[in-house]
Amino acid sequence: MTGPAPDVRVGASTPVLAQDPTHATTVWLRLRRGRGRARRFGYAVYIVVLLLGSTYGVYVAGAIHEVRRQPLAAYADELAAVLPSGLVLAAITVLALAAWDGLWRGPVTPPRPDVDWLLTLSVRRGRVLLPWFALSAGVWIVAALLLGLVGALVIAAAGLGGVGAGLLAFAALGVGVATLAVTGAAVVERSRRVADRLRRLVPVLVLGIVLGIVQVVAAARGHRSRGVETAQLWSGPWGWAAQPVLAAAGGSVPLWPLALALLILSTSAAVWAVPRLVAGIPTAELRVRTRASTGVLAGLWALDLRAARLGATGAADTRRAGRAQRWAARLRAPRRAALLVVWRDAVALLAAPRRTGLMLLLLAFSTATATVAAHTEGTAATPLTVAAALMGYFAAAALLESARLDGDDTRRAAWLPRPFARVALEHAPVPILLLVVAGCLFALPVTVLAHPGALLVVPAAAPVLVAAGLVGAYRPPTPAWMLSHPAFAQVGPVMAVVWYGAGPIVGVTGLTVLLAPSSMSGAGTATVSARLAACWALAALMLWWTHARARARR
Repeated sequence: MTGPAPDVRVGASTPVLAQDPTHATTVWLRLRRGRGRARRFGYAVYIVVLLLGSTYGVYVAGAIHEVRRQPLAAYADELAAVLPSGLVLAAITVLALAAWDGLWRGPVTPPRPDVDWLLTLSVRRGRVLLPWFALSAGVWIVAALLLGLVGALVIAAAGLGGVGAGLLAFAALGVGVATLAVTGAAVVERSRRVADRLRRLVPVLVLGIVLGIVQVVAAARGHRSRGVETAQLWSGPWGWAAQPVLAAAGGSVPLWPLALALLILSTSAAVWAVPRLVAGIPTAELRVRTRASTGVLAGLWALDLRAARLGATGAADTRRAGRAQRWAARLRAPRRAALLVVWRDAVALLAAPRRTGLMLLLLAFSTATATVAAHTEGTAATPLTVAAALMGYFAAAALLESARLDGDDTRRAAWLPRPFARVALEHAPVPILLLVVAGCLFALPVTVLAHPGALLVVPAAAPVLVAAGLVGAYRPPTPAWMLSHPAFAQVGPVMAVVWYGAGPIVGVTGLTVLLAPSSMSGAGTATVSARLAACWALAALMLWWTHARARARR
């Protein structure tokens, strides 16, 4: 049954509600907001259409014009070999990114006035929150369709299939995966228990994506595993969505209609559950995520990646302490004051084992990349060396969260009976020790099988990487003149990026020059010793730089 029409008096300060407060409130808000909201929406649509038409549209038009020539026909076999594992990897990556977004922001992020005022009224939550979910889902689906158009053109350019069949297949893949991804992110946003379990599974997800990348590379080199690919294609929606594309590309997937039917059923079930799912998101979670997204946006506008990162992790800081945190809190503090900072860093790493796991993963990739660079001749070895040094820096940065917190808020170290600049240097021993021990373990097989001097590189590189991370941890805020001065209108953002990454730039460049595998392999003992000593001198110089920055921050 439906009651009488609601009574809404626009001239009053608040609506007079008769039967349906939700409808009356939304009508009153629409009238109060006036035409400004419609103008902003029209301007946003205009910008999106302009960008798609001027940039994306030009490239798509050129690609459509080149499809008839089939310029990628020479790579048809490699593309056909990569498609099964590559499509599954792409779908899993999209689902993982949406789940990560749900950990700190989520697909339902209304403005702060709506969360702080509108949701406190006696209105139907689904009526207020569903439009924001629809907006996020629309963005994800449109992005998936645009990427699917590119994928269909690539398949047609390689001569594997027609553009029409490819478009339909990629449309099914994009719409299905995007809808499931946004719905999964909403589940993470609604349930803190699901979010906590997802955080524990982050290493497993990262390892799965890495193994997927390895499988794609192996397939491109001619080493395919048919059994693994078949298991992936039937393991879930990520595989079901890939089968129509493989059929459109001429692959052997006789049961792809069944996979498409499963994808449609799972997507329909997700859409059917959306209203109840979105209406059940707690208001407290919406408040935290709305403020987190505001902080991230403010950090990005100021080109302050640290502030953006803190804003993104603000929503995750509300979770309950796990077993590692409770166990680390039982450790007794040392009696000597000189060991307080070292003890605190060790306790912080014990309380956050994911940081140590991330360090080990990045360090393993850094060692593997450096080994490949040592066996690469010519100019191709330099980018590999830079990549190895950069991954080593990120491995060191994963261990320096305590230093970054002290650099963000100098009051955290006010209780220590020593100068603030000295405290900054005392954050170095624990990360250096962990990097040296883990790096030597990873470098031991390389030393035995290939390069006897690989173990010498680790204790020389670790201090430089940690010192580079400390320089970035105590970086002062980006000066306002660098972003707003008329003389720096064109190069201001570039200078801000250099300002932000001065420490890693110096550290990675120094290691690339001093410890390049091409120059270390044929060098004598004196040359190797000189290069190792130069690394330690560079680390000492960067620690002095950290000391100076910490004094300025204090």
